[in-house]
Amino acid sequence: MSRRQRDPRLLIGAAFVAYQQSRMWSKHPEAYGTGIPEGVIAPESANNGVTSGTLVPTLALGVPGGSTAAVMMIVLQYHGMVMGPRLFATDPGVAYGVFVSMAVAYIFMIFTILPLARYMSRVVLFETSYLAPIIILVTIVAAFGERQYLFDMALALVFGVIGNIAHKTSYHVTAMLIGILLGPLFEQYLVRALRLSEGNLLILFSSPLGNVLWGLLALSLVLPLWRGHRQKKPLVREEG
Repeated sequence: MSRRQRDPRLLIGAAFVAYQQSRMWSKHPEAYGTGIPEGVIAPESANNGVTSGTLVPTLALGVPGGSTAAVMMIVLQYHGMVMGPRLFATDPGVAYGVFVSMAVAYIFMIFTILPLARYMSRVVLFETSYLAPIIILVTIVAAFGERQYLFDMALALVFGVIGNIAHKTSYHVTAMLIGILLGPLFEQYLVRALRLSEGNLLILFSSPLGNVLWGLLALSLVLPLWRGHRQKKPLVREEG
């Protein structure tokens, strides 16, 4: 699977993980799914953060972190630029210029996007009966456009029905989507790491930053159980 195909899963996975974390730490998680600002800001911020982060391995290691970074790397290589650690020593203006240009772009976005937000947000005022067919049509066309298989269009419809049933039965679709999107990536890189370490699982805990991420992952699994246990205690006392 090419990096161009993996990039959308990283973006969507990051948005869903941010949504889950925001809901877990929220004081009113029951309001999520109704359009509250916290539920919108968290996934959008994660989406933008992942897009910028893909440039780090592209410039520092010469490995594109996504489809946009891959296109940028091809263009720079066409002009004679060699991606990797030497780029910062041989052409620091290009390497650091990318980050500076992105910072300047975000500053300009503050003065251009924010004033237009109130007008762009009016799209939610359209009736669902008009928006739903358009969204379904765009989704089906996008599913067909990836590989141009009719089977993918049918598969998108089937999963749409499954998602609707899960929503009506109060099933958390986000958790399933995270597993479907990020599961293959986790398996791929796990196999790669085990091959490099000749089967030694300790390689997964050989990086300080990686250990921090493992700790945050453990907290994200334990804290929901702990909060649920705390919320059940007052109910048990009231019933008693």
